[in-house]
Amino acid sequence: MATPKADALMERRAAGWYSDPFERLRFRWWDGDGWTSYAADDAVRWDEVPSDEEPAPPGPKGVGLAIAGYVLGIALGGAIHLAMAAADYPGGRTVALVFSQFGLWAGLLGACVYVSRVRGTGSLADDFGWRFRRIDVGLGLAGSLVARVMAAVIVSPVPVVFRHVRAPDRDVFERVTNSPAEWIVLIAIVCIGAPLIEELFFRGLLQSRLVHIAGPVGGIVITAVLFGAAHLVAWQGPVTLVYGLAITGGGLVLGLMRLVAGRLGPGVMAHTFFNAQAVLASALVQ
Repeated sequence: MATPKADALMERRAAGWYSDPFERLRFRWWDGDGWTSYAADDAVRWDEVPSDEEPAPPGPKGVGLAIAGYVLGIALGGAIHLAMAAADYPGGRTVALVFSQFGLWAGLLGACVYVSRVRGTGSLADDFGWRFRRIDVGLGLAGSLVARVMAAVIVSPVPVVFRHVRAPDRDVFERVTNSPAEWIVLIAIVCIGAPLIEELFFRGLLQSRLVHIAGPVGGIVITAVLFGAAHLVAWQGPVTLVYGLAITGGGLVLGLMRLVAGRLGPGVMAHTFFNAQAVLASALVQ
């Protein structure tokens, strides 16, 4: 059976096979309360764990692969945006936004899938806490409001330097919404795609590993900074930097929600509401 330290590190999970936290075999059976001596590689076997042996942090390894996926996504998204900007945005800025986002997401999602299949159980829900409950809608709405406040606090000194900046996300969105079709594309990207893919990567894969390396505060802050930096890919001028700072502030709240809830559901919903508020504000002033 597991030691109390092993149980303390384990999130609330249903009974099942998970990556062996003791790193003795590939999988170990979690009975809902603690680790058992049933373990497996190609076949199930009895593998009693010494009582004084501490497990590795729960979840699949992969902080190096996460950083690689992040760099690849930034590089792909940035290269696509620069190429389309050099060609004077064929199809418009919205098309550039779509393709640059796909480039970014390819790196992020690819890292999650690879780490889960090679280092984990192959289940995004088990490996990264990608689970949802009905209460997550309410938690997400409340979290989005707190995230808005935090974003405002982070960017509050900026208008002193950039006096033309009103609301950074609104300024960015107005540059890519000149028709109903472009509004639909924007909503699909920022209110559906971004919350699902970005929370899976940043809070599911990256933060969960950084917390065990740098501690809860360090892990959340580093993840939030990288989260904000990723939004500089679709560069629209200096206002994009302010937008990235606001996203970093919101990311701090999303990271805390992930840490407290132990799953991604509340953060995904908060991310959705956070972005939806910005889209709605942009629509109302146009």
